[in-house]
Amino acid sequence: MTRRFVVLTLALALALVGSSWSFVAAAPPSAQDAVAQVNGKKITYQELNTEFLARTRVSFDKVQEDPQAQQARKELLQQLIDSELVLEQAERQKLTVTPQAVDEQVKSIRGRFPSEEAFKQALSTNGLTAERLKANIKKDMLRQQILKKEVLEKVLVSPKEVETFFNERKDTYVQEEAVQARHVLIKVAPDASPEVEQKTKERANAVLAKAKKGEDFSKLAAQHSEDSTKDNGGDLGYFGRGRMVKPFEEAAFALKAGQISDLVRSQFGYHIIKVEARKEAKRLSFTEAKEWAEKDLTREKARARYGEYVGGLREKAKITVNLK
Repeated sequence: MTRRFVVLTLALALALVGSSWSFVAAAPPSAQDAVAQVNGKKITYQELNTEFLARTRVSFDKVQEDPQAQQARKELLQQLIDSELVLEQAERQKLTVTPQAVDEQVKSIRGRFPSEEAFKQALSTNGLTAERLKANIKKDMLRQQILKKEVLEKVLVSPKEVETFFNERKDTYVQEEAVQARHVLIKVAPDASPEVEQKTKERANAVLAKAKKGEDFSKLAAQHSEDSTKDNGGDLGYFGRGRMVKPFEEAAFALKAGQISDLVRSQFGYHIIKVEARKEAKRLSFTEAKEWAEKDLTREKARARYGEYVGGLREKAKITVNLK
């Protein structure tokens, strides 16, 4: 049996232990009262309710009216308790995270926003400061270290197990219809004035004419596109249905390999799309799906191992719950 190690991304780690920095501001009465205590460490009603709102968009007032929401809130509290237990282990083992590593995560999060102002506004809306964000990211990264040591590195997957896992789930391993495309985007706002709309369309048509004449599409994208993919020749890679905005998707999937679209208007502006290749939908063989199945099995085993691990922590912990 071979040891397989798969590094969890921040997103997967948070899926296991719960995000601590995606809070949306909310302050019900007695917000700082303890809804639970874990070895003396308090989890407040504010922490529970703001995390629940962030995940479900269901406010505290609505929870009181909805039995299903109440149950989901109880389950979330258990996840937060598990999260606190994992963090406690990281602290006991004196694990550390460098400021540089935290800064890299902050940089990654900031990069998801169109501007620094938008990033700061998002922090404010979510009741966060830059320092609070850093502190919460540090906690998450400490949890990841424990998950790596106590969960991931102890997951064993054999080739035979992977094959059995695949055979039991053959119908799930399907290659969806997909296209590989490049595009040029000439931006214009949805509510642009008729004059701006017309001028932008003329610019886009000029680029389209060059593309239709056979000029190198990747060079046209690099020269004229206003999308972040311009530095990669407008390459979007392969994507399936449901991944792009509707007008873009419909145009792309209507093209054959090598064809170029007419102008396509979306909320982002005018697109010129070139389909480089297509993949038709089909059921995958074991050879084709082996890596995919191995990852799925590893993830399934990791979740089971995680449950065993936190179960052991719970047995040794002093936990009190005061959920009302």
